[in-house]
Amino acid sequence: MIKDKRSLFFVSVLLFLFALISVTGYKVAFPKIPGLRNPQNGSVSWDVILNGPYVLKGSDGEVQLNLKINGKEFASPERSPLNLVLVIDRSGSMSERGKLVFAKEAAKAIIAGIGNEDRLSIVAYSTDVQLLLPIQYLKDKENAISVVESLYPTNSTNLSGGLIAGIDQLKSLDREGYVNRVILLSDGLANVGITNAEQLSGIIGQAAEKGIHITTMGLGLNYDEDLLMNIAEYGAGNYYFIESPMQLADIFEKEFGQLVSTVAKDSVIHLSLAPDVRIKKVFGYTYKNKDGKIRIDLGDVVSGQERNILIKLNVPTDKVGSHHLAKAYLEFREVFEGGRVFKLRREMNYEVTKSRNIVTENENRKVNARGVSVDAAYELYQAATEYEDGKANDAISKVKRALGKISELNNTPYRSDATVMQEKVLRDAFEAMEEAPDPASSTGKKIIKEYKAEAREQQK
Repeated sequence: MIKDKRSLFFVSVLLFLFALISVTGYKVAFPKIPGLRNPQNGSVSWDVILNGPYVLKGSDGEVQLNLKINGKEFASPERSPLNLVLVIDRSGSMSERGKLVFAKEAAKAIIAGIGNEDRLSIVAYSTDVQLLLPIQYLKDKENAISVVESLYPTNSTNLSGGLIAGIDQLKSLDREGYVNRVILLSDGLANVGITNAEQLSGIIGQAAEKGIHITTMGLGLNYDEDLLMNIAEYGAGNYYFIESPMQLADIFEKEFGQLVSTVAKDSVIHLSLAPDVRIKKVFGYTYKNKDGKIRIDLGDVVSGQERNILIKLNVPTDKVGSHHLAKAYLEFREVFEGGRVFKLRREMNYEVTKSRNIVTENENRKVNARGVSVDAAYELYQAATEYEDGKANDAISKVKRALGKISELNNTPYRSDATVMQEKVLRDAFEAMEEAPDPASSTGKKIIKEYKAEAREQQK
C-alpha cells in the first residue's frame, strides 16, 4: 500500500504515462528506428590506437591500447525484434517504500511498448521461482499486465534461480534475427540458491557467448552491488543503481530505448598476443585469456553509441628493433541486412628504442589522456571499496590522488566534456567521504553504490 501522498503522486504519473502509451500505440511510444545509411560497410566502425609506437629499452614495457567502437547512425525505418525476459524480485523487502508497486508500473509500461513481432517472458522470484509468463509473442497484452499485477512480496531472495530461469527461457528459442536480453531487478542480497559470484559468473558468461545478454538493476541501498555489477559485466549488459523507486520508469525507458536502437549484436573483441606479450589490465570489461588469446564480450552496440576499451599490456624491451604486438579482431552480427557477420582485423607492432626523446615525441596524447581518465576512475572504484571496508582515510587519499590527475589533465588541450564531468564527480566524492559517515548508514551505502557505479561508467 502507498503510505504517503508523494508516492501516490508518482504512481499516478506512471499510470498516466502507461495509459498514454496504451492509447497512442507502440509506434508513438517506442518508434521503430531507421536503418543504416551504408549497411554494406557494416553497422559498426572501430579504431585501434596505441599510446605510442615506441617503447624505451629496459623499461617496464607498458603499452596502452585503446579500441574505439562506434555504432553508426540510421536513415530508414527498421528495427530488430526483441526476445525480452523480465526477472523481478518479489522478496519481502520489495514491499518497502512501494518498490514492487513501482516495478510493476514500469514493467507494464514496457509491455505497452512492445510490438506483435516481439516476444516476452516474465519470471518472478523470492524463495521459489515462478515462470509467470512463458516466452511468447505478445498478442495478449491484457494477460501479461494481469500477470504483473498478480505479483506480491514474500520470503527470501533466490536471485540465481530467477536469473537462470530467465536465461533458460531464451535458450529454448531460435534467437537468430532477435535482440536477446534478460533484465534482472533486485533490491536485496542473494541468500538462497547460488550465492557464489564465481559460480554464477560462469553460467552468465556461457549465456553471453550464446548471445543472451543480461542487464541488472539494483533498487534501494541494501542489495549487493558487486554481485549485480559482476553479472552485468559477464552478461555483457548494463548495470543501473536506482536509489529511489521513482527512478524506475526512466531507467526502464532508457534500457528499452537502447534495445530498440541496437544496430549490431554479439559483438566480441579477440586479441591474439605475440609471444611474451602479457595482458596487464582491461578496464571496464571482463575478459577470458587462454594462452594469449583474449576474448572480450561487448554485447549489443547501439546507434550513435561510442565505446572506448582501454587495455594495458606489458611487452619485452630487451631487444632494440621492431616487434609484433598483437592481432585484433572485432566480430559482430548485423541487426539489419539478414544478420550478416562482420570480422574486422588490425595488426599492431611496436619498436624498442634507446632514445627517450623518440618515445616522448611520438606519444599519442589522446590515448595517454584516456589512460589518465581510466586510471582515475579505477582509483575511485577502489576508494569506494576501501570506504566500504571502513578504511576512510585510505579511500580519501585515493580520491585525492585521482582528482589531482584529472585536474592536471583538464589544464591541457586534451580535456574533454567527459573529463570535466569526471573532475566534478571526484570532487563530490572527496567531500562525501571526507565527512566520513558510517559505511553501514544510509548515507554511507549511497556513497558506496553511487561512486562504484560512476567509476564503472567512466571506465567504459
